[in-house]
Amino acid sequence: MRKRRLEGATRQAIFGFRLGFVIIVLLLPTTALSPAEKQIETKFGRSIEIGRQDLPFGSIASLCEDQEGNFFVLDEKEIKVFKFSPEGRRILTFGGKGQGPGDFQSPHLIVFTAQAEVVVLEDFLISFFKPNGAFIRRLDRNDRLGLVYVGPDRFLGWVWQPSGRQQVMLDGRNAIKATFRTQPRDSFSTSVLDQAGRAVMFNYTSDAYVPELIFGQGGGIGLAGISTLYDLTLLDEHGRVIGSVRRDLKPAKIKGGERARLEREIREFSAARNWPGGAVRELVKKIPGFKAIIRAIRVSPQAIFVFRVAQDITLEDSPIPVDVFSLRGGFMGSTNLNRVPLFVSGKAMYFVETDSSGNEYLRRCDYSLSPGGDQ
Repeated sequence: MRKRRLEGATRQAIFGFRLGFVIIVLLLPTTALSPAEKQIETKFGRSIEIGRQDLPFGSIASLCEDQEGNFFVLDEKEIKVFKFSPEGRRILTFGGKGQGPGDFQSPHLIVFTAQAEVVVLEDFLISFFKPNGAFIRRLDRNDRLGLVYVGPDRFLGWVWQPSGRQQVMLDGRNAIKATFRTQPRDSFSTSVLDQAGRAVMFNYTSDAYVPELIFGQGGGIGLAGISTLYDLTLLDEHGRVIGSVRRDLKPAKIKGGERARLEREIREFSAARNWPGGAVRELVKKIPGFKAIIRAIRVSPQAIFVFRVAQDITLEDSPIPVDVFSLRGGFMGSTNLNRVPLFVSGKAMYFVETDSSGNEYLRRCDYSLSPGGDQ
């Protein structure tokens, strides 16, 4: 479930994989948690599948819910938005590839706002729609990448700096209002000379160890941080700092078997793209002695879920420790899941599944949280 990113001088490619299961077990024993950790029990109820029979999806990128429980699925391959009822019945489809109003080029995130608007974010562009799919307006955020909605006049994203990717907060006029963490360029990039003597940059990132910029949004708040430090800045919809999400947890060491796995993945990834041996050797050298701490963030209307890097990254089914916080940053306790959901609402978690033919579909699982006993 780890991701890798490649960027060349003039192009960017993204590689990843997901495992498909006929039967999934989402609640795992808490043996992966420290005995000192406060426990939260996660209970799962009704589960429905969306898109397994009619196969409407190409590549599911993002999802959001409105106040009635209808949900919107952003497909980055089909370049469309699908709207479904709470029972999984398709209501409408909108969007498409193009440059006109209501069209998309490379969408990556969809959000339902407190103003009852559907926002689709892509590199440079932010498009606003009514819940019925009618186009409202578009904002052009030139040179702002990885955009995330925080509020009507506040957005998170990143910009290139000489030192690396700088995490920033923008207003509606594209002005940078605040800066946060920087992802160091030398942590994921190396340069080698081509036959003409020109420097060519090769980038490879793994969320197991590369310091990734972390963004989160939901419940009227935004979060900004970096995966190697358990200290996330908590923002309100106006971009004001209202607290932090923090735990005093140290990064775990990369064990011998884990290092071998990471080295093998770099070599296989590089071989598939015919990268030069010098670039591969330099990227292998960049594997540090410690793993990252945070893998992903999901925000529901009631809680913040911080998914940590698994204790053993060589196992695809290794339990993922999950820390749960209030929307003000108060620590509530920890649990385990075996995968990171694409989206978490107040009542359901949505997981991307893949069938035996490689087709993606959604599984929507009702859930509830309750305090567990201290171990």
